[in-house]
Amino acid sequence: MSDAISWNGLLFLSGRAAVDPATGKLRATTFGEQLRIVLDDTLEVLATAGSGPEHVLRVECWLRDRADFAEWNGAYVGTFPPPRPARTTLVADFPIEGLLVELQLTASVPA
Repeated sequence: MSDAISWNGLLFLSGRAAVDPATGKLRATTFGEQLRIVLDDTLEVLATAGSGPEHVLRVECWLRDRADFAEWNGAYVGTFPPPRPARTTLVADFPIEGLLVELQLTASVPA
């Protein structure tokens, strides 16, 4: 699976979760730890592609538990500068036991 695909100045990131791609095992157990891993991984993929949080256009977030929304919202505000990207947040179940959050982003890549 590709970390991201670039097309016509846009960067489409694959869903990011706190899962080791080699083993399929969780890299953390708490929501805060998983969220930090996901955001760090996302920022690394953006940087590698020549983009950054200031170029993110859309963020899609899936939470396992709606009780984690406030923590997610704080991290969103702290990670993406104004004007913040368009956002959707859903509560969903995941195929991996213990997975608590997943993000998917679309960003621009400046010329």
